Amino acid sequence: MYKEYCKIDHSLRPYQQKAKEQIFSAWDECNNVMFQMPTGTGKTRLFSSIIRDIKNWGVFNSTEVRILIIAHRIELIDQISENLERYKVSHGIIAGGKQRDLRHSVQVASVQTITHKSNQDLAEGLNVDFIIIDEAHHSVANSYKKLWQFYPNAKKLGVTATPWRMNNRGFQDIFDTLILSEPIIKFIEQGWLAPYNYYSINNNSSIQRDINSITEFDIEGDYKISALENCMDTFSVRAQLLNSYLKFAKGKKGIIYSISRKHSDHICEEFRKAGVNIVRIDSLTPKDERKIYVDRFKQGLIDIIVNVDIFSEGFDCPDIEFIQLARPTKSLVKYLQQVGRGLRPTKDKSRCIILDNVGLHFTFGLPNAERNWVESFEGDLTNVRHKSSSSVLLPVEELDGEFAEGDDEMLLIEGVENNLIPEPEVNWKEEDDALLRMLCERKCPIEVIASVFKKDTPTIEERINTLDIKFEIIK
Repeated sequence: MYKEYCKIDHSLRPYQQKAKEQIFSAWDECNNVMFQMPTGTGKTRLFSSIIRDIKNWGVFNSTEVRILIIAHRIELIDQISENLERYKVSHGIIAGGKQRDLRHSVQVASVQTITHKSNQDLAEGLNVDFIIIDEAHHSVANSYKKLWQFYPNAKKLGVTATPWRMNNRGFQDIFDTLILSEPIIKFIEQGWLAPYNYYSINNNSSIQRDINSITEFDIEGDYKISALENCMDTFSVRAQLLNSYLKFAKGKKGIIYSISRKHSDHICEEFRKAGVNIVRIDSLTPKDERKIYVDRFKQGLIDIIVNVDIFSEGFDCPDIEFIQLARPTKSLVKYLQQVGRGLRPTKDKSRCIILDNVGLHFTFGLPNAERNWVESFEGDLTNVRHKSSSSVLLPVEELDGEFAEGDDEMLLIEGVENNLIPEPEVNWKEEDDALLRMLCERKCPIEVIASVFKKDTPTIEERINTLDIKFEIIK
């Protein structure tokens, strides 16, 4: 039944269309589906297409279908709203500081707002048929579980790049099945993610030994911030951050993941002395100020943003040229979300530089390692706290390399290529853009527009997005 909702969306990439078909088919078998796909491969675009299919089915069958999309941060809510607008899906937003319009059958909600006790009547009154949960590795939290209480019969889809929990408990208490995409290496080989060079310290370095000696952990099992600051926020370690940036990524635009606000300030101080245009953003940065920094970063007016977990999830800036990891963590989710920010491809970025100054790959493997997501989805209740994070890695060959005792110099651990032949740059002219706008305004099918320009449809779609033309794919 539900697979009948699914329609071909020519704006999707082939793997997104395949995933959409798998999700609708899975809803024929169960209510609660978790879908895994790597950071940067278009999960928001995918579920926006799913929502449009559901809405269209309701229109054709004279049935109002109510859909709720859940996210945990305002940046994600704004991103989802923008994607829905591209698909011409009218919707309301339920979040702090946002004006509500409950007349729409599609609502995008903050999980904190929709599950707050003061909004229980509002939440239950929505009577939704479908729930989409973004960054669904958070969905085991008590706030999310209320959604199962409010809407026990709703079809639910949780999307995440990382179906993994630090306590190894898995997700089967709320989701019935897991659908997997291709591994990261396949996306890189096919050109959907960028190749990278991965530099890191060696396993016998003084920094790595200091990290291994940390014995203080928080309630979630990650390192305590105070312990990390004592270990990593020192002049010598910060100097190593700066030196590796100057050696491998100087002049490139990137993001540094730090331990705390204090650590961020110290990093900014060191980099500014070297003439680097760097700013700090964290949870206490005012929203307007944060937007200014991000806009200037996207325009190339700021070289580096150093932050504390702000850009681990939902930050969409494809032309990031390097990622620097300055915070040790026990969380596989944080690691893959952070490195994934740099793997979105652009025509001007030949590869991403990943500077792992804290040796995270020793715990989690390299970004393109194959991982046993089924095992982490199912969980292991017999060994909840002590199972190694690296246990989700599938067996791989050991890396070649010689590591000198006590040497803190960064080494090239792996360089990953793709198999694609570079396409020639598309030289668009002003008259071409004018014609493209006119054809879009006339609502010509995307295939017709592509034939006019003698280009493939992805190239046309990319130009439409670059010019910010409002365009609905005509079936």
